[in-house]
Amino acid sequence: MPGDRSSCAKETSLLATETATTIECTNRPPHRFSITGRVRNSSGILVTLQRVDAPYPPRETFVTNREMKMGYDDVIKACFVCVDQGLKERAIALPKSEIEAGLPPA
Repeated sequence: MPGDRSSCAKETSLLATETATTIECTNRPPHRFSITGRVRNSSGILVTLQRVDAPYPPRETFVTNREMKMGYDDVIKACFVCVDQGLKERAIALPKSEIEAGLPPA
């Protein structure tokens, strides 16, 4: 129905795990990634990164609980595309809010 707000809200809402944030490495030009999966276990969070600017297989990286408890807003990880291409290792800054989005509390 045209006036039914509940059906409109269902069509436009995103789940917490369906974030559209793009993360870039420090290379020039930067490689761009999005977080496509998260799994929490007793020692940290397994994060799946998918490259969005070029075809590339998804890669999993592990973020420890200790890294999540540090006083910074981001967790720094190596850019796996730069490493695979033999370039000087560059960094990806993963926002903690994006890492934990949609996960139950630790």
